[in-house]
Amino acid sequence: MSNIKKLEKILKEELIPELDENLEEMMDIIDSGDCSKDDKDELKYLEEMKAYFDEVELDISNNNLTEEDALDILEVLEDMRLDKE
Repeated sequence: MSNIKKLEKILKEELIPELDENLEEMMDIIDSGDCSKDDKDELKYLEEMKAYFDEVELDISNNNLTEEDALDILEVLEDMRLDKE
């Protein structure tokens, strides 16, 4: 499987749905009025990350992403996954 296809699969099946869920949770916290500056910072970070990966997804669908770029993004995602554990 090419790096682009692998990245596309991860984005569609894992990352973007998880980001959407996390964004929804953060919005609920913000809307409750019981939020900290850290919560607001987290929301901003998640929104920026979502916008970036939406752009990557668009680049994939428009054939504007190289195998090398896809590999770089996959490596960053793997590092993020390892940091989480």
